[in-house]
Amino acid sequence: MNNPLIRKIGATAVAVLLLIYVGYQIYLSQYTGLTTETAMYSTVSDSIDTTGFIIRNEELIRTNYNGVLNYTLDDGGKTAAGGIIAEVFGSEDDAAAKNRIARIDDELARLTVLENPAEVTSSNPKLIGSQISKKITALLSDMKSGSFSQLTDEKNDLQLLLSQKQIITGAESSDDYAAHMEALRSERAELDLSASGSTGLITAPASGYFIRSIDGYENAVAIEDITELTVSDVRALEEGESGSTEDAKVLGKIAKDFDWYIACVVSENDLIRLDRTVNVTIEMPFASSEQIPAEIVEINRDSETGEGALILKCTYMNSELAAARKEPLRIIISSYSGVLVNEKAIHFCDVTAYETDNNGNEVETVYENVKGVFVKYGSRIRFVQVFSDATVNGYAVCKISLSASEREQLVTSKTIQLYDEVVVEGTDLYDGKML
Repeated sequence: MNNPLIRKIGATAVAVLLLIYVGYQIYLSQYTGLTTETAMYSTVSDSIDTTGFIIRNEELIRTNYNGVLNYTLDDGGKTAAGGIIAEVFGSEDDAAAKNRIARIDDELARLTVLENPAEVTSSNPKLIGSQISKKITALLSDMKSGSFSQLTDEKNDLQLLLSQKQIITGAESSDDYAAHMEALRSERAELDLSASGSTGLITAPASGYFIRSIDGYENAVAIEDITELTVSDVRALEEGESGSTEDAKVLGKIAKDFDWYIACVVSENDLIRLDRTVNVTIEMPFASSEQIPAEIVEINRDSETGEGALILKCTYMNSELAAARKEPLRIIISSYSGVLVNEKAIHFCDVTAYETDNNGNEVETVYENVKGVFVKYGSRIRFVQVFSDATVNGYAVCKISLSASEREQLVTSKTIQLYDEVVVEGTDLYDGKML
């Protein structure tokens, strides 16, 4: 033992063991064995993904004409029977002149307000600024929703408001715009003299939505047979080839009913989720960014596969939806908003509450199987009761604002709150546990 080498090795071993012990104690003091997630507010949807085949009561527009066709109605636009759909011109130059005259008339109508300096300068600058902000928001909303047919009007309105602001602030004068308007009037007069008018009109054979594109599926399903479609019928429509679309006499079609339909196939499990559901919301991301309300009108089940042919009725229409036929489809059964809590964090615990009776005495009451979560508050965890109407994709949607009846049912000091650190994993959990 007097050997210096042995003493040195022994001292080193003791020092290493001491460091390991101290490190282990530090680890124990910091490690809680808990995994937490922050409670965040969100909206989630219970939905079904499938493919839809769109069915309309469509009538082809057939006509003979000689010349250049100039459409006057946008896709998805409403028309009455006999309403003008297009004009026929003798040449492309005449058609272009007609369109240019229409644009000039529209611009002159917008700029007329700038001709009167007194009227413009008396405008409220603050009000003009507010209108500009609203118009920019409307433009962004149209771009996001895919309503491109309205972008031109929104842009022109914004340009007019900006011009008014320029005059009010003195950056420009009404004389500048008066000169521009005079140039537009001169251009219009020249076009009127040089261009020939239309040589004919093409009108709608029936009232409804005008759709310019032809895809060959116009007569694939008779409108009166929609509710009789089976699973095999819908699959045949989804997988079938379209008919011929090369017909020079066909200029478009009219969707004669304002109601249109979507046929799709859903699984047996999804049919169970649709039980007693009448109204749903539809998303077709490649056709439109808008959500479309729909009504379930028929479900025809296949006894062999358990699948169902689901028939949906819609009434909303725009230019993007007018051209849609076979589309990836999301059927939103219901949507829920609230604080999302991992399903693994939900516990059912007994809660002891102390209440005061009519005589002023403190009474202990035990509530069994209370639904709640453990939340980390500083160095302790607390059990808080939660109220949830739905669980979607593994997350319970919990309320943070309780109704009067729910507040009466609350047996913990409070319910879950936004940004709470919710315990998802841990052992030996109980209310008040020190970490």
